[in-house]
Amino acid sequence: MIRAADAMNDRTPHTENPPPAAVTAAGATPAPTADARPQRTLGRRIRWWLLEGALLLAVFFGVQAWFTRDVLRGELPPLPGAVLGTSTSTVQAWRESAGRDGFMLYVWATWCGVCRAMEDNVDALARSGPVLSVAMQSGASADVQRHLHARGHDWATVNDPQGDIARVLGASAVPTILFVDRHGHIRGVTRGYTTTLGLRARLAWATLW
Repeated sequence: MIRAADAMNDRTPHTENPPPAAVTAAGATPAPTADARPQRTLGRRIRWWLLEGALLLAVFFGVQAWFTRDVLRGELPPLPGAVLGTSTSTVQAWRESAGRDGFMLYVWATWCGVCRAMEDNVDALARSGPVLSVAMQSGASADVQRHLHARGHDWATVNDPQGDIARVLGASAVPTILFVDRHGHIRGVTRGYTTTLGLRARLAWATLW
């Protein structure tokens, strides 16, 4: 004899709860797929690299601003002296001819180790752009000319045996480099070793004015 409770159980439809894995909360964000995780990681790395690059640039320009704080800005005054290897070419005459569209003014010395390290960079720029160099406290004009010839440099150079021109420019250390536009205004300064690309970029900027 079947009991009433058993009969009721037989008439009740059997249901099963869904497996735990199938239960999701309403509105829950699905877990990221395997493809999304590398993209997020790469995005974070790129942002970090950009931040590091910005910090390095800030430090670099801050250090340069500190080292060049005494270097002349504004209008370049007339400079005394004659270009070595010529009998009549003054600095002003050179500026009005070779440097009329802007030029790089390079203060250096024969005894400067950093100047020797970057002389190939100056040579590369001098082959394609106007460069006027000032040999600071490097001896007599004949000594400077011998040095230039021995090193194979073809720079328009003014000798500054007592450092008078360097003082006018605020070049208390070498190498100091100024970039002058066609109007005679100094558009950029730097001190210390500078790459060829850095020299070209600064000169290009100066010639835009």
